[in-house]
Amino acid sequence: MSRTGPRARSRLSVQEKTQVVLAVLGGEMTLAEAARRHGVTPQAVGHWRDRFLEVGKVGLESRMPGSAGGAGSQTERRLRVEAEQLKLALAEATVQLWIWRMGAEHIDAVPSQTSKR
Repeated sequence: MSRTGPRARSRLSVQEKTQVVLAVLGGEMTLAEAARRHGVTPQAVGHWRDRFLEVGKVGLESRMPGSAGGAGSQTERRLRVEAEQLKLALAEATVQLWIWRMGAEHIDAVPSQTSKR
């Protein structure tokens, strides 16, 4: 399945790129051999490999949300804390608004030294 020409890189599917990267990582072929066989530069194959490894590393570092006992990634934890803070602020504002409304409904029934003439 050899590819030739300057546009070969764009014609390789994700699955084909994955197979190339796995073959390189498995020692079945070098970057240069993989590039030659698929009509791309060794730098392109190296870039695919590096991206593949980086994404895999991120996947191993962070836990998926909802996993048993998992706290999630650092971003997910930060967003959860922020959401909880926003919920509390909303609850406090709701209570204050409720108290203000209730007070406004009964303002005439409350004697006040400052409002008397």
